[in-house]
Amino acid sequence: MATLCPSTAIYHLLFSSLLLFFSCYVSGIPVYGAEEGKDGFHSIPVSSLLPKNKCSASARGGSQGLPITQKYGPCSGSGHSQPPSPQEIFGRDESRVSFINSKCNQYTSGNLKNHAHNNNLFDEDGNFLVDVAFGTPPQKFKLILDTGSSITWTQCKACVNCLQDSHQYFDSSASSTYSFGSCIPSTVENNYNMTYGDESTSVGNYGCDTMTLEPSDVFPKFQFGCGINNKGDFGSGVDGMLGLGRGQLSTVSQTASKFNKVFSYCLPEEDSIGSLLFGEKATSQSSSLKFTSLVNGPGTLQESGYYFVNLSDISVGNERLNIPSSVFASPGTIIDSGTVITRLPQRAYSALKAAFKKAMAKYPLSNGRPNENDMLDTCYNLSGTKDVLLPKIVLHCGGGADVRLSGKRVVWGNDTSRLCLAFAGNSKSTMNPELTIIGNRQQVSLTVLYDIQGGRIGFGGNVGPSLKHVAETSGILQWAVAHGYIALLPQVRVSRSFSALEMSHSHSGQSSELTWLEGEAMEPIEEHAKSLVSSDSSYELDSDESG
Repeated sequence: MATLCPSTAIYHLLFSSLLLFFSCYVSGIPVYGAEEGKDGFHSIPVSSLLPKNKCSASARGGSQGLPITQKYGPCSGSGHSQPPSPQEIFGRDESRVSFINSKCNQYTSGNLKNHAHNNNLFDEDGNFLVDVAFGTPPQKFKLILDTGSSITWTQCKACVNCLQDSHQYFDSSASSTYSFGSCIPSTVENNYNMTYGDESTSVGNYGCDTMTLEPSDVFPKFQFGCGINNKGDFGSGVDGMLGLGRGQLSTVSQTASKFNKVFSYCLPEEDSIGSLLFGEKATSQSSSLKFTSLVNGPGTLQESGYYFVNLSDISVGNERLNIPSSVFASPGTIIDSGTVITRLPQRAYSALKAAFKKAMAKYPLSNGRPNENDMLDTCYNLSGTKDVLLPKIVLHCGGGADVRLSGKRVVWGNDTSRLCLAFAGNSKSTMNPELTIIGNRQQVSLTVLYDIQGGRIGFGGNVGPSLKHVAETSGILQWAVAHGYIALLPQVRVSRSFSALEMSHSHSGQSSELTWLEGEAMEPIEEHAKSLVSSDSSYELDSDESG
């Protein structure tokens, strides 16, 4: 609650600023760029686009579900000494994309016969970790979250070839509920052999044991892989994979009796903690999300294991690019948690690149590419620039689900001298037209909900920081709090995914209320709020959080 003490002009200014702040925050527009945001641009400090090396999880992150951290971020606790260079990241990303291209190519009508020989091939280099436990008593492991794989596995204590950077090993002899081999009737194999796109491997046997996601979410007889012969670079502190694909052995399928094949995640920035939710905890957010249908990709969706959606067009700075829908129609568009940079068919990428360069025309280009592994080719030198006016990018999906991107979801860079458009063409695809892959860079800080039984995927904003944190990071509000003009209750929170905003006004025994609902313009509410300001007033702010 924000209470304005008796006065005149200063309280009008403070209240107007407070409401303007929230109106901008609700619509995802930074306060310092509110006016620019109206025409598809937003002003943002250049420094905020660079990686952070300190964990600030106290200001963000879900209060429920499994915490998600970036593999090499300061919040991961994986004990890595040095994160990979951009060149290493892009090199691995290219390997993953090339592998996805080749795998999807197997499902075209002329190549289905080859599928049987490659059904143990998967793409790997996920950037996000969750903690999952197996056994009785529980043994905890850091697993890569992967929507492109259906097998969950962890390294076993009996490993012959062991991952050098792994911190934990599953000890089946220490679990009173472990059983060797398959426990799913329709699967007969007791062994698994996983080969990933970068030639990393995990070979071992299946076992069944109790899986614990949270204390209230415990699943007996969960079938997972127990890695005996493992090699490759899965990343520092990584103990295995959490398969969230559509296959029969995936975590989604094996927990369907409780969670109804519903899960959601909010992938964090490197200095934050996100969350992975299942079942009712995930669907509790659905009122604030925009949904698009899951569709079939090449072959059957269940065979391919990926999540396909209809992408119909792209906007840059509120201008539609009017890309023909046929460009995205076949082989289609997948949502992938492991690919970093979004890949577009060359025709779509060329249109996006041209529009982005037009919107950024007043900023100097960065010269050349640093090396051959850097696929980002539209870069700017923003050295000496305090704030940059970035165009927003919107991915228009079927059913009116618009995925709105800004800030770090639009650009990538480790240095102000080279900040690049965070998209690339799928130039190495052998398919025509090329596959579209929506990568995790464009998903960061968004809520993405997978409702497999409902045949849909939802997109929405992430929960924002507390009101106290908002006030502390806003100049005029910081001054107002410091001088006692605004009293803040710490339990009041604001959300980037508001479904409603209410402000109650009391003055001289009379009260009135104004309400904003999702999808309504903020300007009339803002003007009405200003008209309510008087010398003897108090205001209460409430929100319906669902992110």
